[in-house]
Amino acid sequence: MSRKLIVFDIDGTLITDDHILLEETRQAIQTLKQKGHMVMVATGRSLPIAVDVLEEADIQDSILSNGAVAFVDGDQIFGNALDEKALEKLVKISDEEKIDLVFNGLTETKMRNEDFQAETKLAMESFGEDMPEIDRDFHKREQVYQIVALLSEEKMPAYEGKFPEFRFVRWHEYGIDVLPNNGSKAETLKHVANKYGFEREDIVAFGDGNNDMEMLAYVGVGIAMENAKEELKAVSDFVTLSNNDGGICHGLKEYGLI
Repeated sequence: MSRKLIVFDIDGTLITDDHILLEETRQAIQTLKQKGHMVMVATGRSLPIAVDVLEEADIQDSILSNGAVAFVDGDQIFGNALDEKALEKLVKISDEEKIDLVFNGLTETKMRNEDFQAETKLAMESFGEDMPEIDRDFHKREQVYQIVALLSEEKMPAYEGKFPEFRFVRWHEYGIDVLPNNGSKAETLKHVANKYGFEREDIVAFGDGNNDMEMLAYVGVGIAMENAKEELKAVSDFVTLSNNDGGICHGLKEYGLI
């Protein structure tokens, strides 16, 4: 078998709904690495929120913040920061509309709002993490690669049609990711594949959400979790078991990878 690039989303895919990495999944990752495959995560999480999972899974390579940043062997190999002028405009509108914001820098995650909404806490804690530290002006000192804006669908008109520089990807009833308009997990994965000599047909990716759509459609083998969005299942090559029921191992066995 040729060397593969195997990519896992984190939430709803690599870990269970209780934020647990199954032992069989951890062992499968070790087997893949022992066979010489390159193993990555591709997640909407920033590095501070992803690092515990990466360490537990013993995965050194990652596409983070929905493609805005990528690391291989601890070194940054790709970065696509948000447009600074558009970012300032979004911050201003968000303040006016009382929309809470979280800034994801390269290695830090900070929150703008001290008096955040109850819905914001609900959305942020869905990662199983504590609320980020408050730093209202983080974006003025550091490059921001992704913003998490905490708002329901009803408030989206505050942003719609005003930001050609950005794309908005909803991941929670009260949360969206704000990304560079030309950025996605798929685009950064293409960069990684080209850099490390992988053909499209040699890439296998697992996912469950809307931010995995382009990635699963692009790769040679796209595997949707049983708990995935129906739209994602429609563009995938195989639907495995759920993230709670050993879906990673089941999918890897289906394609003879472990």
